[in-house]
This record gives sequence, C-alpha cells and structure tokens, in this order.
Amino acid sequence: MYESLSNGLFINQQDGESKFLCGPIRVLGITRDSDNRKNYGLLIEWENLDNKIIRQVFPRKQIINENGRQLKEVLVDTGLAVSNRTRTWENIITFLNQSLPKARLVSSSQTGWLNHSFITPDWCISKEHEPVIYSGSRTELMSSKGSLESWQTSVAPLCLNNPMLIFSICSGLAAPLLYWLNWPSCGVHLFGKSKIAKTTVLNLAASLYSNQDYVYSWRSTANGLEIIASTHNDMLLCLDELHQVNAEDVDQSIYMLANGMSKIRSNQDGSLGEKRKWRLLYLSTGEVGLEEKLSTIQKNLKAGQEIRFLEVPATRKFGIYDDLHGYSSIHEFSQAIWNGINLNHGSVFKAWIEYLSITENLRLVLSNQIAETLNQWRQTGDGNQVTEAAKRFALHAVAGELAISAGLLPWPIGTAEEAANIAFKSWLDTRGSNVDSEDEKLKKHLPKALKHWRRKLLPEGKPLQDHYGYIIKENNVQVWYLTRDAFKEGLDLNFKNQVSQSVQYMANQGWMETSEGRDTFKRVIPGGPAGGRYFKVIPNKIVSDLALDEKLSQPIFPINEHD
Repeated sequence: MYESLSNGLFINQQDGESKFLCGPIRVLGITRDSDNRKNYGLLIEWENLDNKIIRQVFPRKQIINENGRQLKEVLVDTGLAVSNRTRTWENIITFLNQSLPKARLVSSSQTGWLNHSFITPDWCISKEHEPVIYSGSRTELMSSKGSLESWQTSVAPLCLNNPMLIFSICSGLAAPLLYWLNWPSCGVHLFGKSKIAKTTVLNLAASLYSNQDYVYSWRSTANGLEIIASTHNDMLLCLDELHQVNAEDVDQSIYMLANGMSKIRSNQDGSLGEKRKWRLLYLSTGEVGLEEKLSTIQKNLKAGQEIRFLEVPATRKFGIYDDLHGYSSIHEFSQAIWNGINLNHGSVFKAWIEYLSITENLRLVLSNQIAETLNQWRQTGDGNQVTEAAKRFALHAVAGELAISAGLLPWPIGTAEEAANIAFKSWLDTRGSNVDSEDEKLKKHLPKALKHWRRKLLPEGKPLQDHYGYIIKENNVQVWYLTRDAFKEGLDLNFKNQVSQSVQYMANQGWMETSEGRDTFKRVIPGGPAGGRYFKVIPNKIVSDLALDEKLSQPIFPINEHD
C-alpha cells in the first residue's frame, strides 16, 4: 500500500495510481527502555527541502496522541515536504505505526551514563549489546570544531603554570566521575574582582564539551535551572556572574542542584508531573562569595552550603593567571585563549568518555586514587566538613591525572594534582579553619561562655537555686558541673542536636567528660538536683588550649568565700 522511495513516501491507490504523501521518510528502528517494558518509540529519519538528513526519536505516544500533533510540528518545522491532499497526515502516521524494522535500540530521555554507555543529544558512546540513543527534548547542547589534537596543541599548553586554568579543566573532567562514586552533585565557585578573566576560564572549561553557548549566566537560569540541570546530567554545568542574580534564588538553587531532583508538580489533570533528576558538577564564577551574597537578605552561610558550593578565590598574580606565556597583558593572554577555544572545542569530553567507558574497575580505581590523594593532603584535626571538601578537590586531581595518563592532556604528570591542591588550600585559607563550621563557631563562643558561667557557680553542698552549677576539685583539677540550661545558655544552643554536637566536639578535645554514653556526666552533688546529671566542663584545659586569659577559668568569687 505504501512505498518508501528515494524521492518520497507514496500511497498506491486502488486504481493503481501512486500518490505523493511527503518527502523521503522511514523508520530505522524501534526504541525502548533498557528493561524492554516501557517508553517505546520510533527512530525516524527524513530528508528536508534542502536534502539534509535528520534523525530523531519520537515516543509512540507522541505519534498517536492528539492525532500526532507533536510529530507533525517537528516534521513541518524541520522542512519535510508534505502534500496538501486530504488524509495525508493520517496516511503518514499509519505508515510510521505499521513499520516494523528489525533494529532495536535502547533509548534514554536523559543525558549521562547508562551502565557503561554515555548518552548526549548529539552523540552516544554505546557499550551495550544494543545501540543506545537519546530520546529527550532536542537541544543544541554540544557543538564541536577542530579536533582533539588541535585543542591539545593550541589550548592546553596555555594552561601550564596557571593553577586556576588547570583546575577548571579538571572540573569538566570530574563531572562524569560522580556517577561512578555515587556522589551527589556539588559546585565550585571561582570568585574575585571584575576584569580578572573569570569568564574566560569558565569558557575554557566549557571548551571540553562545546562552544561558548555551553556557558549560562546565573541570571538567565533563574526560572529554568531545573530543566537546564537535567540536560547536564553527568556533565559540567557552567554558570557565570553570580553577583547579578537575586540572593534568594542563589540560596534555593544551591540546595536544589545538590539535591539532584526537581520539585514535585501536578499536571492539569491532577496527576503527578514528570520528576526531573540529575547528578552534575557545576563551575560558577562571580565577583562575590556566597556569604557576602546571602548577607544582602540577612541570611547566614550554612555548613551544608560550604560543602555543596566550594568557594575558591580566583585572584592570582595576573588577574586569574600566574603565567601569561609571553603575552604583554591579561587582555592579550585572554584573547589567545579565546582564539584557541573558538576554533577548537567539543572534542576532549567525548574522548574522555570513550576512555572511561573502556576502563576496567573504574569505581575501584577512582576510590583508591582519591584515598591516596587525601592521605597526602590530610592534616591533624581536620573536621568532617573539611574532609568532605577535600574529597571533592581530590576528585579534580584524580580526574586530571587520569586524563594526563590517558594522553588527553599534554601536561607533565602531577600537574593536575598540584593545581587541585592549590585550589583546596586556597579554599581552606579563605574558610579560616580546618574544623567543622559548627565547632569553629563553638570555639569562638567559648570565651563568652566561660565569662558567663563563672559568674554564678557554687561549691558542693550549697543549694543550687538559680545558680549555674558547681565547682569541684578533682585530682587538683578544677571542674565545673553545669546544669543543662546553663550549658545551653552559655553556648547559645537552641536544639538537642546542637547540644550533642557541641558535647561531642568538646569531649574529643578533652574539654568535657561524659558518662554512660550520654552527653552528660552522672554525679550526685550535695545541694544539687536528685537526678545528678550535669555537663562536666574542664575550664583550665579550654583556657590553655585556646590561649585565653586564665581569669576565665576562675570563678568571680573564690570557693572559700562561699563556704
């Protein structure tokens, strides 16, 4: 009944006449999820009015629902010649639905890893027993120009001796590794004053994937970040100019990106809408850091945001650069980078994915090398938050060193690790401490707490009444037994988890003692409450370790004046 010929699709009438329906179109294969249970579709190929061949996956529901409205719109918009005879579209859709090609393909509407295969809107690296193909919304996400070799000779050498450039390249390489480690999304923010070439470095990182259209501004993504994030699953997302966006949007966006899923919304019929998911690494730039940005809306930086959004000061010797490679100014060197990436982009990431897809025991390789790097970087007293941040920087180092070993980056071994370590130390210096944020806040608050507690302490045997606790000498060491209210009030603690966290840190430092696996210490003190539960603080140890005034470890009134 239907004839698919080189010059178009025709229908044979009962009278023997062949009628033209549309330009050349055919079904190349049937697509579905990897479990062969749902999301069936057709891989359709057609030729437009300019003889360009176009291929796209259409879910079967798009072909059938609403008389194929979405299919019609795409075919017409892309230039398929269509007859204006009646029932033409009905016949085209019937032809497509009746086509049963032998080819089967695994499809995914999301970018990123599918086992050892990798899917993008523009290319796929297939390591399955069946080919894989992208079936999501069409986006002009990936663009390529030049070759891997031309990028290696014209762009990569300019990065040498420039830690921020090397580190940004490592960000692009680290993004697809999160999947193998089962790590959540995270971001790195390069901040510094204007005109130091931050945007140039962001576009340099993007050149691994595509052209400058791969870079978004924070402002332009304010209302569509969920959609953009889902199209960058397992890839790098580049966000420029943090200072230009609303602080409230930034605050929400950082949590949203880290959580890896969109808000749950309902369709017009009341059913649950599609939930978007992603896992990505995003590289951000701006003139201000997150703490300064949030201060404009009277919000404080939370500890969780510190790890989700690693802030690295970008100012180096010459703007963001350390070595201008013989160029006379920041502007000239930046222009050399722009010239290189405009002519050479989009090849490194594909080569990187090809290498990763054939690497045996990739998860184990990554875990071992990250652990080795952390052991070299680790310092005594590192808190959990610093350790978690160090793991992200170590991932950058490992990604870069693997790419060097694979021959993708023409740099000496150790180049990437050195740059990542510089970025980590810069982050740590800016943070100001290697202990957890809550613990650092506690340390800063302790002088005030000691001053507060020492005002209302009693010797044992005295009725407690409205006092804060007791002073007792144990083995010639002065110990303060504080009530729960006094402990919380002195350290400005409002919640149970804050109390437990503070006790744990102080006990680890030897500034407190606990008993029976609880936050408190059990001791029945004459004059005190019957329960005998106190927070046992050792003030002399605190004063000594923090180099505080010794007076803070002594009560205002000596014990003998209470007797």
